[in-house]
Amino acid sequence: MKHIYKISIIVLSIFTFIGCSVDDDDAINVLPQKSITASLDNQSDIIFISSTATSYDLVVNFSEELPSYSSIEYSLDGGDATITSGSTGDNSVTISIDFDPSDSYHQIDLSDFIVVNSQARRFTTSLVGNSTVKVMRENAILATMTWDSGANLDLDLDVMTPAWGWAFLTLDASAGSGNIETVSANLDNGNYALWIWANAGSNESYTFTVTTIDGTETFTGIVEGSSWNLWFTKSGNNYTYFEEDPS
Repeated sequence: MKHIYKISIIVLSIFTFIGCSVDDDDAINVLPQKSITASLDNQSDIIFISSTATSYDLVVNFSEELPSYSSIEYSLDGGDATITSGSTGDNSVTISIDFDPSDSYHQIDLSDFIVVNSQARRFTTSLVGNSTVKVMRENAILATMTWDSGANLDLDLDVMTPAWGWAFLTLDASAGSGNIETVSANLDNGNYALWIWANAGSNESYTFTVTTIDGTETFTGIVEGSSWNLWFTKSGNNYTYFEEDPS
């Protein structure tokens, strides 16, 4: 019995040694660190679409096929964050933006790109390139007024007659509380003007930034009471601006 016990101990020791040797020789497989990026397919600051479009598909591309379920977080016109998702193997995702007939533009801001279990898979994720884009109708105008003082200024976008009188129609009005006012509309061919309401200030410097399919123009001036301060004519995709009353 003693010999059998000793033999058992020796055999157990041999197998234990062999097992330890195998464990010691096994290579540890460490996955290399990789980076996956997401970017807008169209890197333009402004994308123009048909004046009659009812929607637009904004495409976000990935630098390689997704290794697992992923999500892109974005906001529409400064609203709450929304998520669109991608599945394993996807090269891109599409954000569908609805356009009502009265909508002149939408702004989309990408805020986050997440891949499930990215740390365990040794992936890092990031958004690259332009992460903010405006999608505008080709007949739309977007006009922004900014100023530095604490004056209380508001802004209207008015329709003018062929003789440059007011047509008694205001397409959009902005009456915020800060130092920026924005108006927008879808325009037919014709005459228009921007009216500044100087509610509690005059002789204030202002800057207009006007964006259309014809380009982005900047105008500066001094508020001298409530009045029209910029006039323009739309003819097709061409815009002509006047900083003095053209009547």
